[in-house]
Amino acid sequence: MRRFALVSVLVFVFATPTFAAQTPAANDKPYGALAYRLIGPSVGGRVTRVAGVPGNPQVAYLAAAQGGVWKTVNGGRDWAPVFDDQPTQSIGSLAIAPSDPNVIYVGGGEGNPRGNVAIGLGIWKSVDAGKSWTHVWKNRGQIGTLAVHPTNPDIAFAAVLGSPFGPSVDRGVYRTTDGGKTWVQVLKKDVDTGASDVHLDPNNPNIVYAGLWQMRRSPWLATSGGPGSGLYRSSDGGTTWRQVTGSGLPEGAWGKVGIGIAPSDSNRVYALIEAEAGGLFRSDDAGTSWTRVNAHRSVRQRAWYYTVLTVDPRNPDVVWVPQVPLLKSIDGGKSFQQVSGPHHGDHHDLWIDPSDPQRVISGNDGGVDLSNDGGKTWFVPPLPLAQFYNIDVDDRMPWHVAGTIQDWGTAGGPSRSTVNDNNPIANWHYVGGGEAGDVVWDRKRPGAIFAGEYGGYISYYVEGTGQYRNVSAWPANPSGIAPKDYKVRFQWTAPIASSPHDPDLVYHGANVLFASRDQGASWTAISGDLTRNDRSKQQWSGGPITGDITGVETYGTIFSIAESPLAAGTVWTGSDDGLVHLTRDGGKTWSNVTPKALPEWGTVEAIEPSRSDAGTAYVVVHKYRLDDFRPYLFRTRDHGRSWEDLTRGLPADLPLWVVREDREDPKVLYLGTDRGIWWSTDAGASWKDLQLNLPRTTVTDLEVKHGALVVATRGRSIWALEDLGALRALDSARAQDVALLPSNPTHRWFNDARWDFLVTGAQPNPPTGAVIHYWLKTEATDNITLEIRDGSGELVRTLSSVVRPAKYRMDDPDEPEAEPKPVLTRLAGLNRAVWDLRHEGARRIPSKLDAGGPERGPLAVPGRYVATLKVGARTATASIEVLADPRSPATEADRAANLAFALELRAALDRTLATIEAVQAIHAQVADLRGRADGQPTVVAAADAVIARCKAIEGELHNPEAEVVYDVLGGRDGGAELYSQLAPLYSWAQDTEHAPTQGMRERRDELLAELTAHERDVAALRATELARFTQAVEAVGLPRVIVPGS
Repeated sequence: MRRFALVSVLVFVFATPTFAAQTPAANDKPYGALAYRLIGPSVGGRVTRVAGVPGNPQVAYLAAAQGGVWKTVNGGRDWAPVFDDQPTQSIGSLAIAPSDPNVIYVGGGEGNPRGNVAIGLGIWKSVDAGKSWTHVWKNRGQIGTLAVHPTNPDIAFAAVLGSPFGPSVDRGVYRTTDGGKTWVQVLKKDVDTGASDVHLDPNNPNIVYAGLWQMRRSPWLATSGGPGSGLYRSSDGGTTWRQVTGSGLPEGAWGKVGIGIAPSDSNRVYALIEAEAGGLFRSDDAGTSWTRVNAHRSVRQRAWYYTVLTVDPRNPDVVWVPQVPLLKSIDGGKSFQQVSGPHHGDHHDLWIDPSDPQRVISGNDGGVDLSNDGGKTWFVPPLPLAQFYNIDVDDRMPWHVAGTIQDWGTAGGPSRSTVNDNNPIANWHYVGGGEAGDVVWDRKRPGAIFAGEYGGYISYYVEGTGQYRNVSAWPANPSGIAPKDYKVRFQWTAPIASSPHDPDLVYHGANVLFASRDQGASWTAISGDLTRNDRSKQQWSGGPITGDITGVETYGTIFSIAESPLAAGTVWTGSDDGLVHLTRDGGKTWSNVTPKALPEWGTVEAIEPSRSDAGTAYVVVHKYRLDDFRPYLFRTRDHGRSWEDLTRGLPADLPLWVVREDREDPKVLYLGTDRGIWWSTDAGASWKDLQLNLPRTTVTDLEVKHGALVVATRGRSIWALEDLGALRALDSARAQDVALLPSNPTHRWFNDARWDFLVTGAQPNPPTGAVIHYWLKTEATDNITLEIRDGSGELVRTLSSVVRPAKYRMDDPDEPEAEPKPVLTRLAGLNRAVWDLRHEGARRIPSKLDAGGPERGPLAVPGRYVATLKVGARTATASIEVLADPRSPATEADRAANLAFALELRAALDRTLATIEAVQAIHAQVADLRGRADGQPTVVAAADAVIARCKAIEGELHNPEAEVVYDVLGGRDGGAELYSQLAPLYSWAQDTEHAPTQGMRERRDELLAELTAHERDVAALRATELARFTQAVEAVGLPRVIVPGS
């Protein structure tokens, strides 16, 4: 929970190596080649648990709060997700069996339950180091700690908090003795008390310590502590337990308990206890007696969010406490120092390699930190684990997306870059605001943005200025103050919305609705209190021991705002205490239009007014914070007078977060849920899974814009499905044998080239060119082609399923080439191809070039093109729109002149190669016939004359003697000849959209004249030397030479 923390951290992460590219394979059923693209940013989210393999510095794992499980096999430089095929990414714990590093247990649901925590779905086990997983326990709830027996991987313990939102019989400590097949609740207290920690003595695993924790959350209250909390010890492997009390431990109510056992001395046990007289306690006699060695608030602040410790495996006096900073003691806990380094803050776990205590891994709200020198220096890999609350997409091109990120701040970045083929983390930047709140681009001023934060803070920022103006409606700090005492109540994620009709009009939600028309310089309340305003739910939060009032528990607030895109002044609001209001006159009058079926105290998370009917709106409600995990989705078609439920077909235990209507087809709806995305093609009458390759994490926000579905996740950053045209048409395509689906308009982007180290933490750009989806009812057995023609019907390009090497010589060590792949696949179902917006290229010469890329064709000019798919006798057509690079100052005339110039040079290159091939064919055949002439002097003499002339002509057309590129540079056979002069001129023309310069035109004229002269030379050769040779060979009964093209 830190405001304004983004800039310095991003600078550090930018300087680190990249993580392993996240490119999950697209699902082949039922959506074929459709796939989401990860946009970024590569900044870490909350990591709940970390663990390495002892003695193997290359392998480590991390568990992310809502980001799944990741693994590194090269010491932390690169990471890859290993849990993406599972039904949730909400992970609270992870443990590797000390006796077998292939055995890993993973517990769902983080044990540090924030108000927006995703519920866990049980325990998983892997026996192959994370390659595959078995769901071995399927109870719902949070599991903060797992512990595995030191010598028997079949024995493990789980500290189960259970559901933090209600009573749960699942709370307590569980044990398995059969490798996870069965789990027995071996320690429990009551339905309000779960387990916060469990540890086995590594030297005597019959000794087990556990902490029980009475904890509950609601939308308006967090409670940590009560009579259920306590410290427990078992001496028979967890079968029986006794509560550890007195003997130096604090009196009164306890809260959360964290435990640490010194591996080098089992008598040394530490307990971090939340209590009025709490702090760090130490026992030197295996828990019989205790001493409070440290009572400082730094080791026990915000106890529900931290309260964890790690003891050095070789020195019992060295103890680490992950807290807001990372703390370390070398005197048995009496004093602590903050560990320096590029740490993000808010630390939740620390692992030390028992075989090498210099190897340390920390998990925190910013990802994972790794050290190989005991914490003196650290490495922070950039990982796409960002936890987004809200996003907004602007109108620029490339379009930009900005969002509020848990514990990072508000960041914005482009959907693609114009740097190489990657979108680096350096393209993301701080845009004001903070970690919570909402974000809205200024529709009137490109690059300007409103960004929120908890407590109602809003900044107004204009990119490039470096200034963040506070434009809050009520700029006050609410921290630690009961909401009943606020003048106005703002939620943690207080909504901001811009009017689709008036670009100057912006709304902001508290318990009343504010409006501004001057970039936030002034605000006017345009409503009364639009909540239930229940004062009993506006009290002090966090007790009974540690207060915690940040805005998360501020209740009775507007939670969602939306103005109808069809009717100006028609504004909907939804509150976190279960009310929906509507004004149709810009706030002068309001009506309570709450659906009768809306659950009491449910949170109206999102409202989506229809783009096709002013009276239609959709409302998403969740009530999981009151232990109700059912989905709630309502629709009105009469401005809220009546409502209907739209959850038929959705899982009964799936909380919802957001709904969006498609911009082109109002029957198409997209639904963000606690575990991924669903969609409807019949206006909500039925639902289908639209997960594709997206990890099943919480989808908090969606935007439908620029032909894409932009997805904000709480744990895996931002993704985009950029093929909505194909998605909409897929159902109709399935009825056909062959179909071409609609494509998004495509820009001609010109990419800047930068050094590789500037693409740190990068995500791949979308494909360069037009993405074309086509449907094949059955797999094609023969070659298929895709013809691209311009508006006049001229053929521009032909793509094929035939594999063609990209370079002329595949075995050339000087120009190695990867195994080529077909441009068109022939699979049954939905296939995808990319036309790179280029005409056919020139044919490549079979010798060395020191400059130019003749295979690359000229760019097609902006306009409409027609694609024709040919599969045997069946065809399908579709239109493709090519747009200009919006940054380019080039005119239509410039582009036309540029294309004509490039096509002329392409033709010249092909003519040159044809001339070379003719000369080479003459040379080869003459040499062959010379050898077959049995030394006939007339034939030999005529042949030598032809060969000499061929060598002279060919040597002026290209560089046949060059074996490597530097032979051309070194002038080994005369320097760059005609083809090597045409090729770079051809390439230079394609580096711009502008018309060719005078110098380029003059050089073209010189080279064309030279080419024409060489063509005349070949004609003269054929008329003289070759004619005489033909007479000579025919006289001795040998065949004549066949010249290509004649």
